[in-house]
Amino acid sequence: MAKPPLGPSTRGATIVEFALVLPILICLLLGVLGYGQYFLLAHSVQQIANDAARATVAGLDKDEREALAKQSVSDDVSALREFADSRVATQVDEDGDAVAVEVTLDAHGLPPFNTPIVPMPAPLIERRAVVRRGGLT
Repeated sequence: MAKPPLGPSTRGATIVEFALVLPILICLLLGVLGYGQYFLLAHSVQQIANDAARATVAGLDKDEREALAKQSVSDDVSALREFADSRVATQVDEDGDAVAVEVTLDAHGLPPFNTPIVPMPAPLIERRAVVRRGGLT
């Protein structure tokens, strides 16, 4: 016994359902891509702060530690193509025998923050790393 062919009403219903679901799927896809890029940037900024804080251990005085941290941030940023058009700021603070390095990325011009469809976190990403002061005291 042969199956009856599908009528046009079934095909039309499928097209209507797909048209209703497609915008939701596109928003989900854009959200996954946008937040994935955001988490990549946030993780990269944290790693840059960690590297800069570790670099300060070799400094003998406050000025040298700050110069080492800023040079480390500059080297890491130049190696990452995601940060090509972005602005990165570095601040080095010392409190007792601890050195704190704060790295701030202004990601206003980067793609995930340009998408008006999906709400994204603030494009200013700040991360901090703290290490014990090295060198002679």
